[in-house]
Amino acid sequence: MGKPDDMDLSVEFAGVKMRAPIGVAAQAPFAPASISGKKLAELLLKHVEAGAGYVHTPYTNVELDHPKNRLPTGRFLKAHTPGFGRSGFWVAADSYRIEMRLDESLKLVDSLKKRLPSDVPVIANIMGPGADPGGWAELACKFENAGADIIELDVSCPLPASAAGAVESFSSAEHIPEHAGMLLGDNLALTRAVTAEVVNKTRLPVGVKLTPETGFPRLVGFAEQLKEVGARFITSVNAPLSVAPPDIHNGGKSPYPGLDANTISPAVGPWTRYLCYRNIGTISMFVPGIDQAAVGGLVDVTHVIEAMMLGAKICEFSSGTLWKGWGFISDSLNYLRQYMLKQGYRSLEEFRGLGVQYIKPAEEIDWGLGRLTAAIDPGKCKGCEICANNLCWAITMNENNKATVSEQDCGACALCVAICPSNAATLVEAQTPQREEEFYARYLGQ
Repeated sequence: MGKPDDMDLSVEFAGVKMRAPIGVAAQAPFAPASISGKKLAELLLKHVEAGAGYVHTPYTNVELDHPKNRLPTGRFLKAHTPGFGRSGFWVAADSYRIEMRLDESLKLVDSLKKRLPSDVPVIANIMGPGADPGGWAELACKFENAGADIIELDVSCPLPASAAGAVESFSSAEHIPEHAGMLLGDNLALTRAVTAEVVNKTRLPVGVKLTPETGFPRLVGFAEQLKEVGARFITSVNAPLSVAPPDIHNGGKSPYPGLDANTISPAVGPWTRYLCYRNIGTISMFVPGIDQAAVGGLVDVTHVIEAMMLGAKICEFSSGTLWKGWGFISDSLNYLRQYMLKQGYRSLEEFRGLGVQYIKPAEEIDWGLGRLTAAIDPGKCKGCEICANNLCWAITMNENNKATVSEQDCGACALCVAICPSNAATLVEAQTPQREEEFYARYLGQ
């Protein structure tokens, strides 16, 4: 039997070899030092030292220079729900300030290519001049000349949508650069035109980072058409927009530390993961043959494997490294090796996409009605009554204040299993199985 360190984690993504399927997502630079490409290179190299198989540039504005006297600035806000733990955070920022400018971004690529191992490619994340496909292509060619290995079209960044005039820009389909990002990315005709032009003008593999504002099933049509015009991969998904809750103890003012306003904000963290899985899983089902990158809400070492089982070839860390630092990269790689060794997988290909076969339309699923029932372990039940005081006819509390289940009334919905704080509820085979038609007849009084 092999050892974890012997596991080959290399992957070919969009035709480019990478030493590992885990890497650094495109992230907005907030600190003043971030306007320097060389400074950012030092930060990204720390991630590579931790084992990253590739790196992204921050999303890049077409302007040559950073605006004078407007340093990058933004603010994070922790989201915490008592009893449910840390659920994510919001990010407030001035998009115009935190975009990487062209000259420094090209310096970043040049600096990275001189120091990175040959099997750690650079993905250039670019945000072009609004609704001008030719301008996007020109920008992509500059990154190709600088040494980038892959082009990722960022038509998904949520921050431009929080700027003044965004609604009017979207309604008019004008999509000026200040309001591009996810607003342009939810316009299929424009996204297709931009993608086609970039594919035609550069020799590098080109992919598109989808906006979460494009939901299912529309996202399937997007992926189909982008593949049709030459996109080699789809990245899913950027952060959705939300509004942070107002400070209810301070007259509804901004909850952000030190800010006097509550801007429309990207919602970052674990909640984004389910949007990511929605995209990865459904594109795997309906648009086979296009590579996929998973990003958004991947904050546990198991999430990489989940995303890959839904069809992702690579996983990009943003939330995970923001919460846990770049050591999360090495932790996830170590877990991946141990997992493969334990499961007997010799390559990533052996388990990639295994979960897709189990994604089915609801009417094709055997729900086990009458065959399965909930069961309560009285030794674990704490008598909290949450399951009994809920949307259920089958659970009552007995004389010992323990939850009990009536098999003949249980619809095997597993709500009790999901909500029990003591893990006392499970779903098991019924002792007296019933046919579904018996349920039907009894509750209609026949």
